[in-house]
Amino acid sequence: MRHALLCTLLCGGLFGQSTIYMRKPDKAPETLAQLAKKAQKDRSATWILLGGTRSEWTSSFHALVEADEDLATVDLPVQTVASTSAIASELRSLRNWGPEARWVLLGTDGRDLDSGVGPVDPRRLVEALESHGIQGKTREMEAFLAKHPGHLQAQEALLSLYLISGMKRSIDLLPPHVERPPEDGTAKPESLFLLSEKDDQRCWGKAAALMARVIQSGDWRLGPGWGWISMRYPTGQHSPLMREASRRCLPLVESALREHPGHHQAWTLWAQLAENAGGRPLRPLMDAITPLPGAVDFVPESVLTGYIRSARSRNDWADLVEVLGPRWEQKKEETYQVISLGEDGKRVEADTLKGTWESVLQPLVEAHLRLGSTLEADRIVREIMAWMPSKGLPGWASALALRCGQPSWAAQWAALSVPKG
Repeated sequence: MRHALLCTLLCGGLFGQSTIYMRKPDKAPETLAQLAKKAQKDRSATWILLGGTRSEWTSSFHALVEADEDLATVDLPVQTVASTSAIASELRSLRNWGPEARWVLLGTDGRDLDSGVGPVDPRRLVEALESHGIQGKTREMEAFLAKHPGHLQAQEALLSLYLISGMKRSIDLLPPHVERPPEDGTAKPESLFLLSEKDDQRCWGKAAALMARVIQSGDWRLGPGWGWISMRYPTGQHSPLMREASRRCLPLVESALREHPGHHQAWTLWAQLAENAGGRPLRPLMDAITPLPGAVDFVPESVLTGYIRSARSRNDWADLVEVLGPRWEQKKEETYQVISLGEDGKRVEADTLKGTWESVLQPLVEAHLRLGSTLEADRIVREIMAWMPSKGLPGWASALALRCGQPSWAAQWAALSVPKG
């Protein structure tokens, strides 16, 4: 049934909108008092490096605290301050220090607890931490969970710390191409880079074990938020331990989705596990789910976006067609009147199709082109133009056809005219 919908375009495409609230990043401390206040607020001791932001000495310090197992486990933040900064001047004046490069251990109460100069000895840094009883957030949470093993929130917090630590430790072990995939998502390496057994255990061993234990116990379904499942850790897919843990856990999460198709946290967790496991087609899972009557687009938009990115990187064009094709067939029967308003309340002429094209329609057309079903791709492009006339569509479609090695279709789509009325 066709119907009219009057809406105001706030942001994004028409297949689902969301509002994102982001906290403003903290301003960098400019004085010693501000730095002390930040340490107290974060409840975390901090390494202060007086040596300049481009100092070779500060770079070696960063590498040291990441490489040494004891220091990496404590995982304190490192704050580098230029020799000419107000913080450096205050510290040197208070302690009568000279201009040499120096590390300072700032406590959670904002006091400088220890310091040293010259080539850094990791044992010296560990001694500084131990002498003041500083164990870091991870060890603090491990000790808490040992006393309260059934504490669900503590499990969530510790798993988040393990995942962040795994990402930080493994990021420098990956080849450059892993972190910078091609823009079109097609030229993927023949084989996925995997960490060695030793590196994998060091980076991801604790995270994989705790994740599997929590998911297999079913406790993850009890938590109201489970923040770790909404965070993306792309380097986890290069961990054999994380891949295996994800494969073991996927059937459990899929079972939960069959019981409760509207469980957003379960969808988010499925998407992350599927990516870590090397990618999974979405259509079979959708077919195994019985949604509520009238629930057509029951896959959350954020999950669909991540799935599209993952499917493109795997060149899984057939599954993209099976997932996005029915979505388009349903959507094209709807008539939208989209109005954009400026700050003065007056209507602003804008190409309202752009977000929808980039998020859903372009991947669908691309999938048909990659599969060789060019006539179907052409049909969809022309249907899109009739559904929501757009001055930008000819250029977008033409550029896509060129990227897919279809110059003749690129020429035809570039010549598309926008219907009047």
